[in-house]
Amino acid sequence: MRLGSSLAARAFTLVEMLIAMAIGVAIIAATLTTSVALQKSFYSVDNYFGTHIQQIRIVDYLARDVRRGLSVVSSADKHTVTVNLPRYIIQAGDADATGSNIGTPRAPSLAVVNRDYNINYLPTSASSSSVVVYSISGSSILRTEDNVVTMIASSTDSLLPETVDVELANTEYTTTAITFQPLSVADRNGTVVYSTAYLRNRRRAIPTPSPSATP
Repeated sequence: MRLGSSLAARAFTLVEMLIAMAIGVAIIAATLTTSVALQKSFYSVDNYFGTHIQQIRIVDYLARDVRRGLSVVSSADKHTVTVNLPRYIIQAGDADATGSNIGTPRAPSLAVVNRDYNINYLPTSASSSSVVVYSISGSSILRTEDNVVTMIASSTDSLLPETVDVELANTEYTTTAITFQPLSVADRNGTVVYSTAYLRNRRRAIPTPSPSATP
């Protein structure tokens, strides 16, 4: 007895193949699109926090120098800040350098002018101080002290001090607001970091009340 067998070939039809290919292409495209979107999101977040760290670094550097400074002057465009620092350490070539005291802290002196107390660390016969200048060069923030340049921040999205509010030279304090523009956001208003630093070498005298008249 013979068993019959069907020799008919079984396979996908052309329509089924096209549908399967279309579904596969759609899945691959969705996977690639999601991957690219995640990569962009991760890059934007990394750029945001990396630039924010540099923003904080600028505030810390500027506030430190202002606290130690004798005077602070900003340029008209608010993009350059000049701080005059006292020479706390005796250096070779200073008027009060004797050889053995080089590298030692200098004793401060106190001057009172119009009831304004000024603490001074300058050499006794010198009028110059250490000058620190903050400036913008392209997308970098530079700190220059006595012709020595240090780059304290660099950003591809042009990290710029928006305002440096300094009332006058030899003020008691400075208020600084620094912003940056994230890659994914056009508005930089939400990135402002404010800082207020007081010049510790400036001391205001407390007004003395006038004596009351006696009857």
